[in-house]
Amino acid sequence: LLVAARRSAPLAAAAAFTVVAPERKEQLPTPWRRGWTTRCSEASDGPRLTTFGEAMIRYIPDPGPHSSPLPSRFTSRWLRGAGGAELNLTIALANLGWGGRARWISVVPHGPLGEDLLSLSSDAFFSGGAENLELVRRAEGDVGIYHVWPTEGRVAFQRRNSAFGLMDPDWFDESHWRKVLSEPTGLVVGASNPPHILHLTGITPLIGPRSHKVWWRALRVAREIRREQSDGKASTAPRLLVTLDLNHRPTLGTFEDLWVMVEPHIGTLDLMVLSVGDLVKIGNLLGIPEAAQMLEQPLVPKGLAGAPALEKAVRCALVAIQQRLGHRCVLAVCCKQRDDARRAPGTPPTQLRWSMACLRSGEVVSTYDTIITQQVIEEIGGGDSWLSGCLDGLVNGVRGAQAVAPKWTPDMWREAMRRGDMMATLKQKMIGDFSCVTRADLDGAVAKHVSGKKW
Repeated sequence: LLVAARRSAPLAAAAAFTVVAPERKEQLPTPWRRGWTTRCSEASDGPRLTTFGEAMIRYIPDPGPHSSPLPSRFTSRWLRGAGGAELNLTIALANLGWGGRARWISVVPHGPLGEDLLSLSSDAFFSGGAENLELVRRAEGDVGIYHVWPTEGRVAFQRRNSAFGLMDPDWFDESHWRKVLSEPTGLVVGASNPPHILHLTGITPLIGPRSHKVWWRALRVAREIRREQSDGKASTAPRLLVTLDLNHRPTLGTFEDLWVMVEPHIGTLDLMVLSVGDLVKIGNLLGIPEAAQMLEQPLVPKGLAGAPALEKAVRCALVAIQQRLGHRCVLAVCCKQRDDARRAPGTPPTQLRWSMACLRSGEVVSTYDTIITQQVIEEIGGGDSWLSGCLDGLVNGVRGAQAVAPKWTPDMWREAMRRGDMMATLKQKMIGDFSCVTRADLDGAVAKHVSGKKW
């Protein structure tokens, strides 16, 4: 296999290629430190994000034209990058202006491949990633790898013996999580300070019992801190928000396996992100016909013309699921309806994108009135980018939203979700898991779209 990476601007974060020399295990790898400063240049006073999950090295066939032939008929060109849902969110928010206030907790192996993963990740941070990656632990083990074949709609993962899956759960005990989640977000302690967001996914607990235990501990500590805050016993800790992207991966376990892990923690969450497919699975598992049968023909026709029917079906399913779950957290769904017409080879598919949330009150908020038509160049990372835009809006970008978090109004949710829709649209114009979208990019695109101008 010949791996070639071109460092053109749109692909810089996804396809960085660096030859890394091994170093002593107790040292941070040199490429990981490249460009770092003592502290991040972004202000430390503001909302914080902490994520926990695995990242992997990614390979995708290079779609670009080439003037030079391959060295032999036994070789092919691939772009090498990195990715992982939790890391993707961290990078997206850091590059939106959060800087070192967005941090990723993980386990990465010693050796050249671990250093390569960290180098690829740090290259994606505009600031170099000093504070963003400071909580990453090094250990023995392998790096997870995945290959993507976009034209075939196929992804293959290799996680066996990954350092993340082999972690010692005691590295991240309850004292660790309490310390991390209690760090101040403002210069003065108080209820008006910016919140701290803990974000997790349903991928992590299914990787194995060790990662599941750490994931469970993080949620348990978050629940305890929130209870203490409601009782007036944790005045030094910032307001803590908890979000979870269900993100079921069938290769890791059944949906029922995942739901058994997630369901006890729904009351701890402020937001749970679901896919349209998740709604159907929840409907089947819990016996909710409005969700289980929502995609049956002719209820939702295929193609772009089916968007209104999908909007109606998702709305009904969300209300029914929210009622069954007891209105314990906000449920959000990214909606996409793709053009089913045949297209020329190499032409990106066209799809309509919008989003919807069912609030604790049962009210449904939708961005269907500002639906976006997009051409999808990158299939992976859209959901993570949507969440980054939405969270940024809820605690940073929407006027007045930070002060009332998590008691956001429907209008605040709508504006934040519009930012999420646009963030995903901009991200999916570039190959790779990571987002290079800046706040100026996002603000400008949202303003043009809402005003009806071409962006």
